[in-house]
Amino acid sequence: MRKKYVIGIGLNLFDAQASLLRNDGKIVVHTEKKRKFITANETIDICVSLFEDILKKSKKYRDSIIGAGLALGGIVNRKKGEVYWPQRRERGYMYISVPLKKYLEEKFRLPTYIENDANACAWAEYRRNYKDYKNIIYMFSGVGCGIILDGELYVGGEGGAGELFINPQPVMSSYLGDFRFLTQWPHDLGVIKRAKELISLGRETRLVKRIDSAGNLFLEDVFLEAKNKDKVACEVLEEAAFSLGVKISFLVNLINPQIVVIGGGFEEAGDFFLKKVIQTIKKYAFSFLQKSLKVEFSSLGRKATSLGVAQLIIDKGCLH
Repeated sequence: MRKKYVIGIGLNLFDAQASLLRNDGKIVVHTEKKRKFITANETIDICVSLFEDILKKSKKYRDSIIGAGLALGGIVNRKKGEVYWPQRRERGYMYISVPLKKYLEEKFRLPTYIENDANACAWAEYRRNYKDYKNIIYMFSGVGCGIILDGELYVGGEGGAGELFINPQPVMSSYLGDFRFLTQWPHDLGVIKRAKELISLGRETRLVKRIDSAGNLFLEDVFLEAKNKDKVACEVLEEAAFSLGVKISFLVNLINPQIVVIGGGFEEAGDFFLKKVIQTIKKYAFSFLQKSLKVEFSSLGRKATSLGVAQLIIDKGCLH
């Protein structure tokens, strides 16, 4: 049988990666690019750059490449190949539609499939690491999640399932209490903002030395200093782990998964982060639903997005 190949491009919190996947699941070519300032324009630019790079490195396979997949954040309309990105307004959000499928297909002359990043990661973990489990949640930081139910990717009626927040409003409470906790979180779970708050209060920390000349502090710096036992770094990650654990507890009670996989960049946060998440789940989720529950870091790491979207094309024939 003639071998066929699929390009997978995935955008992550720290970087963007592209893989050329053979139809037996083998990674034949791989490339990646760093990203630090995530904007709409940067997203489009890095997609194009990675597309060009992976095609250049895959010249000898060009005639056997059947298409490409792109996995990125946002609500994805798979039929139209559009991604909807929320833009903050005075009251709530509006969504801008970006026709990435049409743009990429016209530019590179390849059938292209667009998928949400968390969904792609969930599928990659399922197919490569958890085939014996049929109910899986993949946490892409704390913003969104990918859901595998009965061995199938669950995307909902309009394809937007897994977005773990509600639009903010001027009033975020009722007689039952405050629910601002349910509004959208930053991709880094607020770690950088919180770290800077503690630094501004005069807390002693090595993170001060990691702030660059433009005043930027990056999540990877916090991870590194936490592993070096820096008290402020550990404190902000412990707070983030608690918040993430509460959100996962709600999902455990709602969906009753067999496995929760933590990724989206936070698989690099360290074992103490994972332990705090698990401690929180044990406290807040129903004990009966925890009997066989596993909570683990993603072993695919940053490659999960690119691998997942390419694997979906191979498994599901998503190109059309």
